[in-house]
Amino acid sequence: MRTHFAEVLARESVCLAGVTDGAKLAGWRRRVVEELMTPRSPYALAMRLTGDVPDRADFLDRWRELIAETVDRLLRSGTTGDTHFSSGQSRRADVDAQKTAVLILAALHGGSTLSQISKDPWPLNAALDLALAPFAAAEGNCPIDNMNP
Repeated sequence: MRTHFAEVLARESVCLAGVTDGAKLAGWRRRVVEELMTPRSPYALAMRLTGDVPDRADFLDRWRELIAETVDRLLRSGTTGDTHFSSGQSRRADVDAQKTAVLILAALHGGSTLSQISKDPWPLNAALDLALAPFAAAEGNCPIDNMNP
């Protein structure tokens, strides 16, 4: 596996393990956005569409699993937004950890591509706003929604 893939997975394993609430999720998000907006960072290099496809697939699958574990942990702890549907069920009941992890990875990949082209973090933040919406109100006025410049 490429060095930048291994470096990202090592960092993400530690960082995502420490995400236990909305504030820590917001901190993780800020750090990943900063990494993806730095052209020579391991994160930016890992997201490029170059190199060995099986290595890339393995990298993305492993990162997705780390994210899914984090989402599942947050869901079990009740760290989701306060918005309720008319039936009275919280969003937590409707959130699937695996699908949410895929959505977060898609937001990271597509958003970072658009942001790198435009040299503006806004597209990446907009994509992450949607992917992380179930967790946006978890800490009251947590800055997850308002991370645009």
